Amino acid sequence: MRHYLVRVASEADRQLYHAIRRAVLWEERGRQGYDDARPEERLSNNHRLLLTFDGQGIGTTRLDDLRDGTGLVRLVAVTGAVRGQGHGRILNAMVENYARGLGIGTLFVNAAPNAEGFYAATGWMRCRNNAPEQLGHTERGVQMIKTIIRRDPESVSLPPAAQPA
Repeated sequence: MRHYLVRVASEADRQLYHAIRRAVLWEERGRQGYDDARPEERLSNNHRLLLTFDGQGIGTTRLDDLRDGTGLVRLVAVTGAVRGQGHGRILNAMVENYARGLGIGTLFVNAAPNAEGFYAATGWMRCRNNAPEQLGHTERGVQMIKTIIRRDPESVSLPPAAQPA
């Protein structure tokens, strides 16, 4: 059983990435209007990431590199069939490793209130007025921050498919 973090590049990966996000973050929450053609999805410094387990796509997130040593973790989703089995922790760790490879030392996330405990358990803390404007503010979100230990990008080992472009 192997986990891989894949930077979405192929059309098949793109479709799976959006299908997971649409199902978990929109449909399961009774929301409508998911738009997989939003322009920010195609920006070169916004990394669409797909978590696979035994060859199956099970999770997604987008890491926005602000190119100042900080990054934004966006729309984290793990499919319902495997939720609660530790895959979210693995996705979190792999995204941190990926971010280190980009030279990012501080991450921010707008956590759903029911996910705040997960983030706190994995080392995130509530922000105290220092979140980047790009993170945005949502009535229901909890702004959180995590400082990750920077390593020399050459020392970070990522699967070949997850190498930053």
